[in-house]
Amino acid sequence: MSGFDAIKLDAHPAEAAATLRLNRPDKRNALNAEMFRALMGALDKLREDADVRCVFLRGEGTAFCAGADLEEVRAIATATPGQNRESAALVRDALLRLYEFPKPTIALVHGPALAGGAGLAGCCDYVIAAQDATFGYPEVKIGFIPAIVMVLLTRQVGERHARDLCLSGRTIDAAEAHRMGLVYKVVPAQELEATGHELARQLRKNSPMAMATVKSMFAGLYDKSLEGALDRAVTLNALSRDTAECKEGIAAFLERRKPSWKPQ
Repeated sequence: MSGFDAIKLDAHPAEAAATLRLNRPDKRNALNAEMFRALMGALDKLREDADVRCVFLRGEGTAFCAGADLEEVRAIATATPGQNRESAALVRDALLRLYEFPKPTIALVHGPALAGGAGLAGCCDYVIAAQDATFGYPEVKIGFIPAIVMVLLTRQVGERHARDLCLSGRTIDAAEAHRMGLVYKVVPAQELEATGHELARQLRKNSPMAMATVKSMFAGLYDKSLEGALDRAVTLNALSRDTAECKEGIAAFLERRKPSWKPQ
């Protein structure tokens, strides 16, 4: 478990959920290589845990995540091209691991979520924001670009909004993030956790396998032509129909009872 101090893991058996907490509050949860590796390790652990059906992501202290650690930013100036590529690949791998995680993910955001922090939140299926939350991609202000998060941000809010955020580097409040579609719901800070847990309870009623397949479908949706995407949809549709969960769900619907989702 070495290196996992950067991430705290809490279990919530009543909701069959777990919380991943970015755990560098003295640094406003600034991101470094250790945190990215710890996040991937924690996600891999939760992926295999049948008792966990939903994962929350939040930050300790006064911020969700203020972006890259200052030492990581300083290192850019003296790093070799190979070192820069290795560092960027680690960011890519961590964001992709979160984006493609097969169980529902919910970011609970309070305070600043900036640069890579905004990218982490945006990789989750749902972003619930406290009214004091702010979001931004300020990399252009230091001659840098949010290249990796741009790919996912454009999927989430569309190119016009993504261009605005990435070119201006401006910070937006939770209400504007909600209007853009970056945020699912805005709530008072004291209701943030309760709102997330209520959503987890609602998601728990659904088939885990079906939700994992939906997420897999979304992950590959933009990699193909329209015809290719529809072919992939046919394949996943057919595979879903043949699962035990689909058969149980249909039987429960016809019998007017709640389905029983057994751990896979």
